[in-house]
Amino acid sequence: MNSSIRILNRIEPKYPILIAAWPGMGNVAYGAALYLRESLKAFKFAEILPENIFYRTGIQIIDGIVKIPKLPRSEFFYYKNGNDQNDLIIFIGESQPVMEKEFELAQRVVELAVYYRVVEIITFAATPVNITHHAEPGVLAVSTKSDILKSFSGYGMKVMNAGHIGGLNGLLLGVGKDAGLIGTCFLGEIPFYTAKIENPKSSLAVLKVFSKYTGVDLELTSLIQMGKFVEEEIDRVSKTTKQTLFGEETEKETREESGIKEEGGGKEQQTIPPEARDRIEYLFELAEGDITKAGDLKKELDRWRIFQDYEDRFLDLFGRKNL
Repeated sequence: MNSSIRILNRIEPKYPILIAAWPGMGNVAYGAALYLRESLKAFKFAEILPENIFYRTGIQIIDGIVKIPKLPRSEFFYYKNGNDQNDLIIFIGESQPVMEKEFELAQRVVELAVYYRVVEIITFAATPVNITHHAEPGVLAVSTKSDILKSFSGYGMKVMNAGHIGGLNGLLLGVGKDAGLIGTCFLGEIPFYTAKIENPKSSLAVLKVFSKYTGVDLELTSLIQMGKFVEEEIDRVSKTTKQTLFGEETEKETREESGIKEEGGGKEQQTIPPEARDRIEYLFELAEGDITKAGDLKKELDRWRIFQDYEDRFLDLFGRKNL
């Protein structure tokens, strides 16, 4: 293999399927692959060295100090499947390189796939469509083999008859096809207006059909809860924007419902009783053990209008520190 591919652990996969994803619209592909890796507890066994593929184009500033940023990681993870099913190799790239280097990176991924005798490459992607963020997103699919197209409807997918899949999530299929590998792409629908917002509902839709297609059982509860949270946040931002643009007719109602009172001179003061703080801590404890309780916690934080104070802690319930 190419010297830029470093093998860290020996594996002997059985008829493996390679799943590959990079960041893109709605973070659909990247989010789905990360969730898949964490859910299955797949372990890292190889990586593609970033030198000669990525370039440092700026600096980071941390606490006012200039830091030279690390180059993006491109890593392979392995999941040993049971019940005589295909093993999984999960490739996750932290970033897509400049256009001139995309083909080279795709070649390295395919080279490893050929080495381990991968039977199929599956990539994830997103496709903007005319739906709202309240709708349940569908999944479109394409393949390098016509026989596979016929099976998609049985897994709840529609064939994408024409279009374009940008970036490495699409290019990898073409490079793999040239190497004689079967390739498939699952594209989760997202609303046009949320292309730059992380869309866990679409990642969820993709993983549901992936589970049916491969027979890999997945626990998707936390991703379902995250999808509800993002949907509520979009509603909240939309409502706030409308109030800013068209008036503040509902501001008084919101303040009264949240326990926020106006003092003399119109200054707002938020009164949060100690028992409310205690209840919030109790709900955090419940949500840590049962993610389905996160909805009750979110409602309580919104009621007192202090979600921003707890946002990082709330998102950690969903493992967002790993995303």
